[in-house]
Amino acid sequence: MFARLGPAQPAQSVDVIARAMGALALAALAVIHVVDLPATLSATPLVGAGYFGIIAAAVVTGGIMITRSHWLAWAAAGAVAASAMGGYVLTRAAPGGFLGDHADVGNWRCPLGIAALSVEAILILLVVLAAWQARARAARVAPQPLPEPVTRRMPEYSHRHVG
Repeated sequence: MFARLGPAQPAQSVDVIARAMGALALAALAVIHVVDLPATLSATPLVGAGYFGIIAAAVVTGGIMITRSHWLAWAAAGAVAASAMGGYVLTRAAPGGFLGDHADVGNWRCPLGIAALSVEAILILLVVLAAWQARARAARVAPQPLPEPVTRRMPEYSHRHVG
């Protein structure tokens, strides 16, 4: 019954799917911050500037993830997600506010914040998956045996000259 499906697809398809999911998650993260940008920029310009950084980093990293598979792209995606998560936690937990954001202290139920945290958690899970896949791929590649060292042999003569 399963013979009609053909051979199993190569492991590269897992990488392509993971990169597409990562790029979509980065796009969603950028959109969430674009939606919240006007209110944040007028109330707390420093946090708004951080939003610009998150938006730009998410768009650039997502574009790189679409074009090629590289561990630096995954590292950048994890860094964007972790920094955005860290900013959310700092604006809610730091007494007296972080970067002048006094209104959000203790506001853990912000719908856009929860959406952003969800997307960031997905991104971090995708980074872990990509690292695990890369490690599994490296383990499958058998190390090549080293060539035997070449030793110089002395020429052998069949006749000895006795003289």
